[in-house]
Amino acid sequence: MSGLPIILVICLGSAILAVAGFSVSRKLMKPLDMNEHQQFLDAMFGIVGTLVSLILGLLVAAALDHYQNLEGVVDAEASGVAEIFRFSRGMPQPTRGKIQALCGHYVNLVVNEEWPAMAKGTVCPELLYTLLQLNDEIVKIHPQHDGESNLQAAMLQSLDTVATGRRERILTLYSSRTQLIGPMLIVGSLIVLAFSYFYVKRISMFHTVVLVGVIAALGGNLALVYWLGKPFEGHWRIQPRSFILNMHVIKELSEAGLVERAPKIEPPSKITIPIKNP
Repeated sequence: MSGLPIILVICLGSAILAVAGFSVSRKLMKPLDMNEHQQFLDAMFGIVGTLVSLILGLLVAAALDHYQNLEGVVDAEASGVAEIFRFSRGMPQPTRGKIQALCGHYVNLVVNEEWPAMAKGTVCPELLYTLLQLNDEIVKIHPQHDGESNLQAAMLQSLDTVATGRRERILTLYSSRTQLIGPMLIVGSLIVLAFSYFYVKRISMFHTVVLVGVIAALGGNLALVYWLGKPFEGHWRIQPRSFILNMHVIKELSEAGLVERAPKIEPPSKITIPIKNP
């Protein structure tokens, strides 16, 4: 089931639960004297409803903005790898071959290892080792002329973009913002729902339709905040399209003989990095 049907199911489920709760509350609760309590209910309902709507609106906007920014970070990371691969063509062998082999290995690990791991809340430890190897190959270059010096500076700048991009992905993966704010929003929504029950003495079609619309909107927005807060999980997860493109380009260049054969990169047999999802 894709993301949109899931949101629709959540909206429908929220509306059904709200109507069921409405029906049960009318049977179990005695009607209130609105002449006595309406002024107080209006004030409390206005305060809670305003707080919930403001927080929810700000969270949806912030989550969407962060999701879009993270897509840009992923594209920038992939572009950084592509630039390092491209700039390395100005370097002599064996440096050129080693850098290009490491770029290809990095891209393959991102697509085939780290992205599936991130969907499960973990990362690929070997990718960090590959990034460190790539860093070593670039910083250990001893330029023989200004051209190589300029290329090394450009590759170092691109390498910084790659490292920063992966750091942003990992920090987002282990962010607990949604877990901290989600319960507060759910409680606030339930309070708004409970207050709405007090205003009606009997169930009518008009009240039911209004209640269904409000609760469906609340449920849909809560689900949207949840899914946008997990950009590497679910059906709305960010895809490594730029890395996949790089992988295909590097493969085609290798098959066309435009990339020289590079020394084989052998990672350690066992890499232990204590990174766990809290």
